[in-house]
Amino acid sequence: MSSGSRISTGSSNQGVDKDVLCDCELPSRIRTSKTKDNPGKKFRVCPNSLKPGKKCKFWEWIDEEPENMKAIAEDTLSDFADYLKQVLEDVASVREEVKQLKVMIQILIMLVIVKVMFWG
Repeated sequence: MSSGSRISTGSSNQGVDKDVLCDCELPSRIRTSKTKDNPGKKFRVCPNSLKPGKKCKFWEWIDEEPENMKAIAEDTLSDFADYLKQVLEDVASVREEVKQLKVMIQILIMLVIVKVMFWG
């Protein structure tokens, strides 16, 4: 995915990305922007992009995820599973309490009926 954006001269070299080839079929270079608009943002570029006479205009931003994104996702999922388990336990407890209250209400209604019928 090449972009028509021009490459800023305000960047530092970070390495080679052998998995992403430029339009020249060369491993792209990873650089870090030092511009005011995109400080610290990484991008890929053709290794020939700054050489005079070369025509490859390959360039793309790298959408970075935090290095520990998988660990964060796993922790979040684990926390959510624990929360869901607690909610289900709470729901079961509330259902049991509702059953007990229904029985108590039925007993109270029967006592009121008996009182009215026999003690007027």
